Amino acid sequence: KGSELKEGDPDRKLKGRFVFQGNNVKDENYNPALFEELSSSPATLQAMKCVDAYGAFPDNATQQCDAEQAYIQAKLEGTPTWVRLPRDLWPPEWRGRFKDPVVKLNLALYGHPDSGGHWEKHCNAALDKAGFVKVTPWRSTFWHERLKLLLVVYVDDFKMSGPKGNLAEGWKAIRKGIVTDDPKSVGKCLGCQHDVKVVNKDGVETTTVEYNMEDFLKQCVSSYLELAKLKEGDLSPVKTPFLDDSKFPDKDDIPGQGTLKDIAARVLMKILYCARLARFDLLKAISNLATKVTRWSKNCDKLLHQLVCYIQSTLKYRLTGTIGDKLKDVSLELFSDADFAGDKADSKSTSGVFLALKGPNTFFPLSACSKKQSCVSHSTPEAELVAANLAVRTEGLPALDLWGTVTGRKIMLTFKEDNQAAIQIIKNGRNPTLRHVNRTHRVNADWLTEVFRNDKQIKLVYCKTVDMAADIFTKAFHNAVKWLPALSNINMIDTGPLNVIKASNVENTVKQ
Repeated sequence: KGSELKEGDPDRKLKGRFVFQGNNVKDENYNPALFEELSSSPATLQAMKCVDAYGAFPDNATQQCDAEQAYIQAKLEGTPTWVRLPRDLWPPEWRGRFKDPVVKLNLALYGHPDSGGHWEKHCNAALDKAGFVKVTPWRSTFWHERLKLLLVVYVDDFKMSGPKGNLAEGWKAIRKGIVTDDPKSVGKCLGCQHDVKVVNKDGVETTTVEYNMEDFLKQCVSSYLELAKLKEGDLSPVKTPFLDDSKFPDKDDIPGQGTLKDIAARVLMKILYCARLARFDLLKAISNLATKVTRWSKNCDKLLHQLVCYIQSTLKYRLTGTIGDKLKDVSLELFSDADFAGDKADSKSTSGVFLALKGPNTFFPLSACSKKQSCVSHSTPEAELVAANLAVRTEGLPALDLWGTVTGRKIMLTFKEDNQAAIQIIKNGRNPTLRHVNRTHRVNADWLTEVFRNDKQIKLVYCKTVDMAADIFTKAFHNAVKWLPALSNINMIDTGPLNVIKASNVENTVKQ
């Protein structure tokens, strides 16, 4: 565990686990066994960030702990399961007495198809008894109304935030039904180091949370170099993760001829985890390459190498959330953007979504998405409407439920769009040239109109393109001057010894 950490780090440790061999299970007739397939629903990464944000408000804090041997705290219910034990685990009295003994599996051993569901059921029952109520429709996210505590559970990782004086009572109630290690201040969680800092500037006390996965990214780079049979000296310093693909020769765009086609998926999926958790600036580049793994070309080799070079050049970049206001003074900001026909190969557009908590002295990124649209759009307004639908439906409306529970009020959501034509379509509900969208994209534009007309907690406003925070998830910026303000828009901060350009200077440069 913690293999990306340096030798001697206390969080780097050898761990072992006995598991149920789920690929070799038979019923009483020696046919493949069928299970209930009870799936578990761990908390989303957005819920994790909501806990971090809530814990950064004045007089609040965030703590974490792990359930000890979580699954086997739950009983295995349903159809009885009998297992063979490895011979080295046989008790002495079995030897010479039994030839092929089996024993009943009573606890939800890791690997059994139903164990995750039984653990979640056990966990939810214990939390309900402790006074934690599930936040609908958020998975594995709970709220304690009396103690004002927000809790998320990611399998066996528990993270909770709220008033400092109430955390101990909350953990005590939880630990009556669930065995955990001792709670501690949030640090390394899900492989990401949370660096929490409190500063006082101009009489305003602000708390920042920096998401640090530098060691993990170094491991990603090393893995790429090993798989691609390259050396560290082969990586050049670069400013953005993109290249100008309009200058690529057509002869290098033949599917299946890429040198890195056999390792591309392994490299990309490893980086993707970090991107979703702590490096939103990598999402567009990864999603773009992920759509090409089955038709990998020499041009894809170049783009993947550029991405790894960028990672190596930006190890000190940190996604940063800042809280400097009271809970009553913040609201939600949702951005969506689309790059019309941005994919050179199939002319499909990309939807970009970004959600943040906003206040006079607050800006805390909560979630981001870069997703290729399922079919070709025929105009920029069409692509923008598809992106807006994704943003409001999957990020905006659920966030209102969660933050309405946390704040105890009807929190406002400001939806920001930089395309005037799309705004008019949403406001008026008239789109005679887009009558096909319901059939092609499976998107009902009338639904968006109804949401903004009927839901008083959502308002639609125009946003200048230079301030569009979702821009970074749709466009392949290969110009550093445009890339730097895009980083600033999502609070991606360079914490290295030499910051490249201050945000104010970037804006002036863009204007010039």
